[in-house]
Amino acid sequence: MSLYAIKSEMLGLLEAFAEHGKESPEAEAAFREHAEALAAEFDSKADDYAALIRVCETRAAARREESERMAALAKDDEALAERLRSSLMDAMNAVGRTKVQTTRFNLSVRRNGGKVPVIVTDETNIPDEFRIPKVTMSLDKDAIRQRIESGEEVPGVCLGERGFRLDLK
Repeated sequence: MSLYAIKSEMLGLLEAFAEHGKESPEAEAAFREHAEALAAEFDSKADDYAALIRVCETRAAARREESERMAALAKDDEALAERLRSSLMDAMNAVGRTKVQTTRFNLSVRRNGGKVPVIVTDETNIPDEFRIPKVTMSLDKDAIRQRIESGEEVPGVCLGERGFRLDLK
């Protein structure tokens, strides 16, 4: 039986018990017996869910760790490719070759496109007209929380309720 079905049946049983359960001791005993069986089935299903949750968490951690390992390897490969590219370009420049044609590749040394880079040698000498002011505003939520908890009102703010989580131990 699915967790949804167990929950639905338990809720239906509670509703039926509230309406008709106290009519006779036999009916009340039957309701209680059925409720105990459903509770045992619920516990078993909850155990299965907890085990599956643990498997998913473990698999996610392993995948995250593997993705970090693969990202580090990719970064190493990119750095190696850049060093090899630089070495090949240096060698081509040293021997005066701007183009090389092989059976698999056409290589050429070219000037980069785009905007000419601006190199700042001494930032203190640059006039203010070339400076862009940056202002970052953020809320001090800890101060707001303390103010509200001390009994003061802060316009536009209220404290929420803590959420719930399911702990597996």
